[in-house]
Amino acid sequence: MRIALPQLPRILEPLTGLAELVASDETVSTAVIRHEDITGLVTRSFSASEVKFERINATQAQLVRTGFSDVELAACELIATALPESSWRRVHIKESRCSGIQLQNSTLKDVTFTGCKLNMANFRFAELFNAVFVDCALDEADFYGASLHNVQFKNCTLAKTQFSSARLKQADLRTSDISGVLGIGSLAGAIIDSMQLVHLAPMLAAELRITVADD
Repeated sequence: MRIALPQLPRILEPLTGLAELVASDETVSTAVIRHEDITGLVTRSFSASEVKFERINATQAQLVRTGFSDVELAACELIATALPESSWRRVHIKESRCSGIQLQNSTLKDVTFTGCKLNMANFRFAELFNAVFVDCALDEADFYGASLHNVQFKNCTLAKTQFSSARLKQADLRTSDISGVLGIGSLAGAIIDSMQLVHLAPMLAAELRITVADD
């Protein structure tokens, strides 16, 4: 699977004062922003293009309808950060804590999560196209009603991850632990390996109300 990574200029201008920029709905472009704290900040329609964020703390910030294009976030704190109805294109989030991040009703195209903690992440009714999760913890994440088209989970954990009413097309779950996923009846269109199928068999039987009897 080929995922387009952020296209960043070789030279980025260092910027400070992220809270003021976000609060004023400024569009930030061609910049690198490091070690800023916007914990609990509330705003709408913040946009960033060709920007690298490093070690930003946005815990419990409410950033509704955020627009990201060619953006990289590294070692950021996005715990319980509310980003509903956002539009992301060519975004890479790496080595970040994103527990409880809220991306419901968002559109994510060419988005990569690498080495992120995404337990209890909310992707309800989101649309994911050409996305990949690598070495991520997605335990209890929620993809209810989401559309996953050409999405790959590589070496991830998905304990109690919810897929009910999701629509999957070329969603590759091989190499990941899916033994405890929920909404197994909505995994049509997923790609799994034979060993995963063995582990899913009891849940599939229960979902289809099949009685297994050996005598």
